[in-house]
Amino acid sequence: MSTKLEISDDILWGKLVKSWATGDNYISPDRPAPKIPRSLEELLAQAADIGLTISFPDGMVGLAVLEYSPETALVKLPPEGMIRATEAELKAGDKYPMPRFYDDFYGRPLPPPKNLKDVMDLHAARIGDYSIRNCG
Repeated sequence: MSTKLEISDDILWGKLVKSWATGDNYISPDRPAPKIPRSLEELLAQAADIGLTISFPDGMVGLAVLEYSPETALVKLPPEGMIRATEAELKAGDKYPMPRFYDDFYGRPLPPPKNLKDVMDLHAARIGDYSIRNCG
């Protein structure tokens, strides 16, 4: 366990999620798609099987996989404690935790926010995006 969520390969993780959602195996197309995990243990076993390392924050012991239709608006609310902890870290001067793949796909590191207001606005925008965005 760790204090933050860490995924060793964002692309491989995305392919695993796409496999669960579609029933097509995006990792090994010649094999059946992995089954949707129903526990953290199952998820971690599937990840290990494909060479993916995932570390969940300390104390995270459950797993919820939400499946819904395109006709359903889904709003995911992050836990209050996680929001407040990240806000405290950002206000203390920690760097905003942007996923590494943005730098890879844009071919350069994205510039950091200029000031605390911009950092907090970025945090709010990413939470808002996370809460409602489906697959776009």
